[in-house]
Amino acid sequence: MPNPLADEARSMTDGELGEAINEAYREVFNLQFQRGTRQLQNPMAMRQAKRQVARLRTILRERQLAEARGEPIEPLARVAESVADEPQTEHEPENQAEPESGSPSEEA
Repeated sequence: MPNPLADEARSMTDGELGEAINEAYREVFNLQFQRGTRQLQNPMAMRQAKRQVARLRTILRERQLAEARGEPIEPLARVAESVADEPQTEHEPENQAEPESGSPSEEA
């Protein structure tokens, strides 16, 4: 099942991704502070914030590994733009074998 939060993060550039990671860390810090002072209203917010940090760092690491292999990953937004810029051509279906009219059981 596709994750819309990950798709949104994959559409970011590297600079935007770095800023989003910093913002997510700030959110975790603020939630830890609220929990320590017993002001945290939603305990699930801590879990969600930590998962967001992990999600963003994973995407950044995927890009670093792909770049080390020599195949940089373009953000999804750039890929979508480049596909939209290409001229649309209709592809004819390849020659497909037509099924024979008689089945093997009919021939016997």
